[in-house]
Amino acid sequence: MFSYYRIIDEDELEQALSAAVTCTILAAAGPQRSRLLSILYNDKRCSKLKIYPTLQKVYSERILRKPEIDAFAEELKPHQNAVLADNFTVLDRAMIEHNLLSASKLYTNISFAELGTLLGIPPHKAEKIASRMISEDKIRGSIDQVEAVIHFEDDKEELQQWDQQIVGVCQALNDILDGMARNGMAVPV
Repeated sequence: MFSYYRIIDEDELEQALSAAVTCTILAAAGPQRSRLLSILYNDKRCSKLKIYPTLQKVYSERILRKPEIDAFAEELKPHQNAVLADNFTVLDRAMIEHNLLSASKLYTNISFAELGTLLGIPPHKAEKIASRMISEDKIRGSIDQVEAVIHFEDDKEELQQWDQQIVGVCQALNDILDGMARNGMAVPV
């Protein structure tokens, strides 16, 4: 009997996993990338990969510095170093977006000049990329062109509102259970 299955050796498996991690890190920021990062980060086999430190930082939304980016770049295939229309490589764009997303978690506001320094690009390009990411809902914030500052919005207000709604639901449930107990009804535990 002929079998379509073949045994995959460990090296091939490691290469496939490494390729998945690399492609996910290079992908555009967004919910799908975040889900994949979570899956890969929580896969025990990934901790053995040479690029695991980069995966850790990207998953944790920590800023990647040039030496870390350069170490990751050494692992890329030639086609992954393609230059895009804006003269950035795929890696450049991914790392700039990642670091901008990370900065939005760390800062409440930042000047274009400081952001440009952080991202390693001119301030006007930092503003343009931030503007695009805000308009694509990849980060939350607003741009003050007069002051040359980006103001980041956090999700704390939404989380507090969510928490208040949960408290309200729990209180309503308690009121219902108290009413049932007062009327002699059995209260489920």
